[in-house]
Amino acid sequence: MITSVEVFKKIKTISARTLNPRQRILLHDILSEMFITQNSLVVLLIELENRGLVKIHHTTVVSVSLTNYGITQEDPLGGLNSEG
Repeated sequence: MITSVEVFKKIKTISARTLNPRQRILLHDILSEMFITQNSLVVLLIELENRGLVKIHHTTVVSVSLTNYGITQEDPLGGLNSEG
């Protein structure tokens, strides 16, 4: 089972590939790199947004970006489906 921490790390990895760490990332891009359903991903993203780590952009094409706080965090603990 994929945890919110793993989703956060994947977002950080994808963001690191761009020049702008707050670049919006399409949900499709995250889904293409993880074995998770879209519904499960959205639940974990909402949890990360509630913790202030990401911002979900509700536009025609839903995307997500790191917050300033999320950029500074390397390994957030806890969250949904976490082991610790």
